[in-house]
Amino acid sequence: MSDTLDLGVTGIEAALGDHICGLYSNQVQRDQIMLPFLEAGLAAGDKCICVVDGTDPNEVVAALGTHADAAKVVANKQLEVIRAADMYLRSGGFSADEVIGSWKAAMSDVMYDGRFDVVRAVETWSRRDVVPDMDELMTLESKMNRFLPLFPQVVMCLYDIDRFGSGIIVNLLKTHPRML
Repeated sequence: MSDTLDLGVTGIEAALGDHICGLYSNQVQRDQIMLPFLEAGLAAGDKCICVVDGTDPNEVVAALGTHADAAKVVANKQLEVIRAADMYLRSGGFSADEVIGSWKAAMSDVMYDGRFDVVRAVETWSRRDVVPDMDELMTLESKMNRFLPLFPQVVMCLYDIDRFGSGIIVNLLKTHPRML
């Protein structure tokens, strides 16, 4: 297993444990980052987890279907596409500690299963299905930096800058070691 991964975005690699932030301003731009990231992971045989805010998970699976056998990768659990509200609002409200607990459980399940050596996860934040308190969201992003090195994983957080506003950029720079 290599310590670096091709992100699927031309010429960009990541190291295991990386926490990467990307900005987008519409669904087309989001998909130009998210879909190649997932396609590269599926092609490499990695476990891929996609948490989408404001998009039906079936739309993501269908978009990937042009480059992968979408039904097969979903059926064998190589790809999981989860609605953001189902991942982040399990107790009814947004809590950084609860989200970290959910990620730890998901990563433990993958590692225990033993079929996948690496996990690639992408989270999209559009403030559509989940509108977290900004302080709690930045607490989550900060805690992710301590959590990510515990497992062989790369997580990319994609933010809709039109919906969050440019005021969030400084906080994203503070909480993400890498930016696209």
